[in-house]
Amino acid sequence: MTCYTDCIIIVRQENKMNKKIELIHIQNDLSQEYQQSIEQRAKRYLSVRPHKIIPLTHFAAVSAEVHKLFRDGHFYGAIALTQAISEALVRFMCKCNSFRSEKDHEKNVDKLFQRKFIDKELKDKLLELWNNRHDYHHLNYSIEQDRQKLESLAQEKVKLLNKIESIVFAFTINNGAIVPQQPKYWPDIEKGKVPVYLRCE
Repeated sequence: MTCYTDCIIIVRQENKMNKKIELIHIQNDLSQEYQQSIEQRAKRYLSVRPHKIIPLTHFAAVSAEVHKLFRDGHFYGAIALTQAISEALVRFMCKCNSFRSEKDHEKNVDKLFQRKFIDKELKDKLLELWNNRHDYHHLNYSIEQDRQKLESLAQEKVKLLNKIESIVFAFTINNGAIVPQQPKYWPDIEKGKVPVYLRCE
């Protein structure tokens, strides 16, 4: 009985040691991978710098993740997420303008345009970002496979999202205070405060 117990203890100790060794190996691999790719990551991030301040919406943190996905070379994820954020942003704009959004994203964009809540430039950018959304959402056979072309497409989508956010959430600074150009898109601003999400990395 004692021998059996001792065997169990030894096996458990070996398992713990194996896990520690495995953890060290993974840490070393990640560190090496990061050091080898750090220059490319930095260049990619600088190429798609985000709009620095947006209101604290339910999609604000997700929007920040897009830039990190692109920075780290996760291009499929960056493309799909920019399009999901665009959809959330448009529904948010519909709500802020006091009308119910539909399931069809393009119809919502058109409604915002027809009711003069957005201009043609913003409408075109929203639809351009949405282009081929179903291919990447459903992983259709037509999605881009070439790594370089995929990176260019992801960069284009992230830049489009940045431009859209910079239009919708445009602001100036007056005596250290944020002054949104379209206050209706900044929750709680009517209460004398502006909760924001900072992206100043």
